[in-house]
Amino acid sequence: MAKPPRGGKPSPLVLPGRADKPAAATSAPLEKRVPTRHRLCAMTEQPADLAALTAEPADLVADVAVIGGGITGLAMTLALGRAGFRTICIDPQPPEPAAAQQLDGRTTALLMPSIRALQTLGVWERVAGDSEGLWRMRIVDDSAGPDAEPHTADFESSRLDGGPFGYNVPNPALRRALLAEIGALDQVRHLAPHKVGRIDYGRSEMRAELDDGRRLSARLAIGADGKGSPSREAAGIRARRWGYGQTAMAFSIQHSRPHRGTSTEFHRSSGPFVLVPLPGNRSSVVWVDRDAAAERFLEIDDDAFRRAVERRTRRILGDVTAVGPRFSYPVGSLLADDYAGPRLALVGESAHALPPIGAQGLNLGITDVATLIEVLVAAERAGRDIGDPEVTRGYARRRRPDVVARAFAVDMLNRTVQSKLPPIGFVRRHALGLVDRVSPLKARLMRQGMLPVGQLPQLMDGVAPWAR
Repeated sequence: MAKPPRGGKPSPLVLPGRADKPAAATSAPLEKRVPTRHRLCAMTEQPADLAALTAEPADLVADVAVIGGGITGLAMTLALGRAGFRTICIDPQPPEPAAAQQLDGRTTALLMPSIRALQTLGVWERVAGDSEGLWRMRIVDDSAGPDAEPHTADFESSRLDGGPFGYNVPNPALRRALLAEIGALDQVRHLAPHKVGRIDYGRSEMRAELDDGRRLSARLAIGADGKGSPSREAAGIRARRWGYGQTAMAFSIQHSRPHRGTSTEFHRSSGPFVLVPLPGNRSSVVWVDRDAAAERFLEIDDDAFRRAVERRTRRILGDVTAVGPRFSYPVGSLLADDYAGPRLALVGESAHALPPIGAQGLNLGITDVATLIEVLVAAERAGRDIGDPEVTRGYARRRRPDVVARAFAVDMLNRTVQSKLPPIGFVRRHALGLVDRVSPLKARLMRQGMLPVGQLPQLMDGVAPWAR
């Protein structure tokens, strides 16, 4: 692990005006014969085209089919392969073709439990050099506007276990590292770019058809296919969605002052503005603003955008000297009514999605992966069917309390920061001041922010469930 940066306290607030190539997917063929114990017994009468799908022998047979190849899906695929499950990952994205640009807006602040999971999976060494430690976190109530004195609370990782809260990891580097590790496993196939068409969840297996006509069967499907999640929709699992009228802009910046390992989250009435350290004098930025304002900012030229970013940093990082490519996406929340069904388990954004506040998004997905692999390994060792509803519902029961608690907290924070009611603003500012002054309360909040509600999965504690 990196040592804490030198230089003492983070830069003060100042008021304005005053690689490795990706490994190719393994070509080792998986078993094409459908074992007798895996033959489909349909739960209901099927349409003619679906009956044809399930009647013919599958071209691809696996223990688990991971549908989706984002970071959560690839981490799930790697964990399954490490545990010895024959796994096929259907990924609509092509393998990462080249090294990431120096200034790339796609990064993720991963907390230490997620970092330990990556270490246990054998991935962390590949991305550590591209990542930056998060030694301090600062929250700034900037809702009163740029000319008002802000209220702040600083959180020091040294008050916990001495190490950083986590690391800011570039997503392209993490994707390349996961693909390289997956490519070295004979029992795993990464099929990309491909999509899944029709999906059927039967009593004893799931069946699907790929976009190239091949048929796939597996004992369990894991939906890691995002907010739209065809795997969730095919299972008839509903998801509640709500928006905030906000758009998130993601990019990276270069700046003249060192960040000293400090992540700063400005809470503004239009949405959060978050600075997260990268190696050198660089930081990644997530700027959330109201839809109309974000659209205008995305259309202005690079120099005008750079100046707008610099104003919103309150110059705590000095001059913003360069801004990388801008990415944008709508801000909203999603909670699936269930995280599992017959022959199906949902992970990542197919089960839940939150606004970019408090570094919850991918950390929740990694917790899903760590919990699910633990449940599946235990079921396999006990001679149980890994796709049995009782097994997958056991996973859902473990994950839902943590996700719901964090979704509620993030939703309330986002709404209260946007509120212009004076009583809410008064309470918010004074609560932040209280947290900053009361050390035991601050330490408790730091631990709650890093650890999931309930049992910590073994993978996030540095223990491989398949090795015990």
